[in-house]
Amino acid sequence: FNELSALDVTKNTALIYLDCIKNELSALDVSNNTALRRLRCFENQLSALDVSNNTVLTTLYCSRNQLSADVLNRIFTDLPDRSGMETGKISIEDNPGTDTCDRSKAKNWKFLQ
Repeated sequence: FNELSALDVTKNTALIYLDCIKNELSALDVSNNTALRRLRCFENQLSALDVSNNTVLTTLYCSRNQLSADVLNRIFTDLPDRSGMETGKISIEDNPGTDTCDRSKAKNWKFLQ
């Protein structure tokens, strides 16, 4: 809730939880945050989000951004496979690609409203 337009967490490699909700972020680099378990970045201006290095992620709230169906599909593909573990939680509503993305690509993730 700080109207941030930029946030650099690349040197915070031990970061476990990141809540940067309701800001004005157009980019967010979490590629170095390999310990990240919960990412809540909803209500920003993100048009891309790379979670491919976030292999222990259990919660991702990225609603109300500018994520296309292609970007959301890539996120689903890159999310860690939660099969055989506690179901992951993801929220993607109110993105341009929400209605046309392929939710089946997310492996054992529950979509929240």
